[in-house]
Parts: sequence; structure tokens; C-alpha cells
Amino acid sequence: MALDLEDHLGKQLYMLSNGSRRKVALIALLASGAQLICLDQPFVALDQASIEVLCDFLNDMADDPLRTWLVADYEADPRLDWSAVINLSPGEGAL
Repeated sequence: MALDLEDHLGKQLYMLSNGSRRKVALIALLASGAQLICLDQPFVALDQASIEVLCDFLNDMADDPLRTWLVADYEADPRLDWSAVINLSPGEGAL
């Protein structure tokens, strides 16, 4: 598995660390097939290898005409291929 959860397959959700629970939720979202996916601070509590996997996935999906990915975070991560960035910081213009 790309997000390295094999060691946790026999565990119940409450037994997992915050990072592992976040990975489980991300896998569910990424595999859902939903047309709109909202990710709020998607890299919080993830290890660097998982962050790279998620960035690669989002970049691969960037041109998918049937799905939209909304990523909310404090900064636009330069590793992602953004089609648009909306800056909501006070005193700065949007877009």
C-alpha cells in the first residue's frame, strides 16, 4: 500500500495514531469517486512519504474533467499543480 498501513490491518480505528487515522480517511476520500473532494489541511499528521504519495495522486488527478479537488490550507503547496488559488488572507486580494 502506498500509505504504509499494512501493519495496522488488524487494528480497530480507535487504536490508530492520528496520522494513521488520517491516512484511512484520505484513502476513503480518494477512492470514493466523488465529483467534489474537499481536503482541509491534508498534510497534517502525515509523514513525509505519505505527503509525497498524496501530492503525486493530486497531481495525477489535476486534469480529471469529472472530479474537482478543493484543498484548504494556510499556503498553496508548491508541489501541487494548481489550476486556481484563492487567497483569503486579510488585506490581500483574492485570486
